[in-house]
Amino acid sequence: MHKQTIIAVVGIVSALFVGTAVAKAAVATPDQAPPTPTLLAQCAAPFRDNAVLQQKIKLPVWGTSLPGAKVTVRFDGQSQSSPAGPDGKWRVELKPMDAVKLKSVNDSPAGKTMTIICEKDGEKAVKKINNLVMGDVWLCAGQSNMAGRMKRAGHPKNYPPTSVNDAKYPALRFLNFSENKWQVCSPETAVSISRVSFFFARRVQRDALVPMGLMVTAVGGSNIESWLNQPPYPTGGNYTKLLRPWVGYGIRGAIWYQGESNEGDRRGYQPKLESLITGWRKAWNQGDFPVHFVQLPGIGKSTTDNPAGGEGRAEIRQAYFETLKTPNTGMAVTIDVGAPGEHPPNKYDTGVRLARSVLQKVYGFKDLISCPLYTKHVIEGNAVRIFFDNAQNGLMIAHKEGFTPPKLTPNAKLQWLSIQAKDGSWHWADGKISGSELLVSSKQVKQPIAVRYAYTQHPCGHLLYNKAGQPAGPFSTIGYGPAAEPTKKKGK
Repeated sequence: MHKQTIIAVVGIVSALFVGTAVAKAAVATPDQAPPTPTLLAQCAAPFRDNAVLQQKIKLPVWGTSLPGAKVTVRFDGQSQSSPAGPDGKWRVELKPMDAVKLKSVNDSPAGKTMTIICEKDGEKAVKKINNLVMGDVWLCAGQSNMAGRMKRAGHPKNYPPTSVNDAKYPALRFLNFSENKWQVCSPETAVSISRVSFFFARRVQRDALVPMGLMVTAVGGSNIESWLNQPPYPTGGNYTKLLRPWVGYGIRGAIWYQGESNEGDRRGYQPKLESLITGWRKAWNQGDFPVHFVQLPGIGKSTTDNPAGGEGRAEIRQAYFETLKTPNTGMAVTIDVGAPGEHPPNKYDTGVRLARSVLQKVYGFKDLISCPLYTKHVIEGNAVRIFFDNAQNGLMIAHKEGFTPPKLTPNAKLQWLSIQAKDGSWHWADGKISGSELLVSSKQVKQPIAVRYAYTQHPCGHLLYNKAGQPAGPFSTIGYGPAAEPTKKKGK
């Protein structure tokens, strides 16, 4: 047998063993030694069988080989070459490619093979990465509420009980970080997917009809500082270990569900979240890619003797709202799916609301209505008129239980609505729906100056929704207002 052929065959077989080492190296801490260089291409962490590659952008592919080796990447009719540097690192860029439009979420797109040929001193090693599809890749990051996985038998109040058994979605794939491999979504593998990202992707894919890849990296109890990567904050450990190996892999955008461990930051969370978004965008060098985040749900119980609100999670929710000023961002409101504990069991609505936000703002489904958010107000005598976006079809008062749609309660009083008098005092208020607007007043207030809604730790009961069943976000027409006393940080 020819020497080149022997090396190629040995190289392909050894890839089975090298892959594990590379996977570990990809998430290794800086003080760990890199793998021993080989002529066979050792690709960056996400380049594995079954991967989803980002469509419509230049496709970077990179890895290591022997110093000075000629590296050629062939994929879908393209061929690009580059020499490996003195450190063995190489990188090529393929021209943008389009994804195949799916007929349904159950459609199985034909996978393609990427071939990477490394040549040096008359020797050749060939690596193949199989069953690759072009689509949209979403980075899903945060702490435990993002990390929580699907289960074979979900509680019927939390999400449709057949969700896992029906999960035959060949065009939905997720990167199993612990094993560093892409898995195709099936009833057998779906139990390993984060619940939030599963319901997010399933809903986006239903309308966008595009293959989707999920790169989920979430650590229970992690604070936002551990995910930051730019001044004035030091680079965090989770960014270094869990994100840096993926930086540069083409993505469509990111979803973020974190904040529980930073609850005590209150308004101080906003500059950190903004830094996370802008820092990741700089690292990826893909422009202002979309980042949509979850505004924290309620926890514990709110007092009814403080109409001014501002306690508990009120200010950190306002911090999320303020971050929407950052370009190309979106938010899912979840005040109605909270729980006494830190882990609300209903992740179905969380994922679907993230999807609706993304479908509307990223995929151009303008008629798909997301959560209504406060935009402005006008004082009209002894009342204040509140205006919202995403309320063009009207507002309603409703009550919600589990993942089922909220039930209209037109005769109920809208809860957690308060109004501020000219003397600075706050009073519980009445809300009258007028189409897509809310008229707020109180018999105790003749000259109102501000309004707050759901600006408290855990607002629940009869809440404000649009006619599409999406909850209105908490708001304060005077922003944060005076600084509140800090609360103890949660470590869950």
